[in-house]
Amino acid sequence: MKPDRHVLVDDRIGLLGDPHADFQWTKLAIRNLDRAGIRQIHVLGDFGFLSNGNPYERERLRQLNNALLARNQYVFITGGNHEGYPTLHRMRQPDAHGYRRLERRIIWLPRGWRGRTESGSVLGSLGGANSINGGSRKSIGGHIGEWHAEEQITEEDLSALGTERVDVLLGHDAPITAALDRHIAKNRHFWTEKGFAYARAGQAMFHRGVEQVRPKLVVSGHYHRHLDTTGLLQPAGQEPFGIRSVILDRNRTARSVGILQPDSLTLDVPEKLSPGLRRERDAATRWKRRRRLAS
Repeated sequence: MKPDRHVLVDDRIGLLGDPHADFQWTKLAIRNLDRAGIRQIHVLGDFGFLSNGNPYERERLRQLNNALLARNQYVFITGGNHEGYPTLHRMRQPDAHGYRRLERRIIWLPRGWRGRTESGSVLGSLGGANSINGGSRKSIGGHIGEWHAEEQITEEDLSALGTERVDVLLGHDAPITAALDRHIAKNRHFWTEKGFAYARAGQAMFHRGVEQVRPKLVVSGHYHRHLDTTGLLQPAGQEPFGIRSVILDRNRTARSVGILQPDSLTLDVPEKLSPGLRRERDAATRWKRRRRLAS
């Protein structure tokens, strides 16, 4: 078996909050990270570019791969809950190291993956999250917007993650913290009790993974907002430990792209986006932008 060349993590890596198959935003984000000297980019779930494997999807993946090749970059994906898991498992078989290659430079990480820097800092990846609206989404033809049971973190995933400590854990879901609970409580009235309980059960599984590997830093997506908080976790029968939990926002929003230095645990998340990465939320905003460009 060939050595696992992707286990070596650079001393500076890029992080992307949920891209949601936004091709233009993703290309611009990797371009801006290239300008900062970043060669490895980790997507924190809801990559979304593989739904049912139609020609349009394959062409967009090819174009994204070409953009990465031109800059000598790689994208590594920690899976989310809005992914075409049936298509992924049918069309992209894992290699000897568990990687599923969407393209040469676009690599889906196995749950429980670990990598390390030359200095010895250890990163882990635990994808998956439970959709709070899963009960209203039927699985039809493997479409990306539909619900798939494979989104759930399983006991097998936690076993694959193991119990050896990591310095940084990358995930789609996030650990249970008081700050995140307050955010969730503000929006709870939008969801059913069943949906909320299902989503909470998924978060509890991710939280178990955090307690297993005791990271100093956890970086996540999923919640479509930026949150940077610290907390003290107290696993049953174990010593408590402190964590920093950072959640990146979604595509075309501020604080959705970050640069991590694993050895120092330094995470830079710009408060503003470069032109072209912003979400133009309404027609008035788009009209004003066109007027500025025309003047």
